[in-house]
Amino acid sequence: MSDPDQSSKSEAQRSMIGLCTALILYAVLIGVSFAALKGTGLVLALLIVGALAAKSIVHYLRNRIE
Repeated sequence: MSDPDQSSKSEAQRSMIGLCTALILYAVLIGVSFAALKGTGLVLALLIVGALAAKSIVHYLRNRIE
C-alpha cells in the first residue's frame, strides 16, 4: 500500500508550477513594470518581484534537499 504522506506530498507538488516557469513569469512582470512604472513605484515593484523570486528559489532548493 502507499503511504498517505507521500501521496499528499506528490499531489501538492503537481499543483505548483516549476522554478523555470516562475522565473520566466517574474521576468515578464519586471518587463511590464519597466514599461508601466517610473520612480518610486518602479523601485517598489522591483523589490517585491525580487523578493518573490528569491523566495521561489529558496523553496525550490529546500525541496531538492528533502
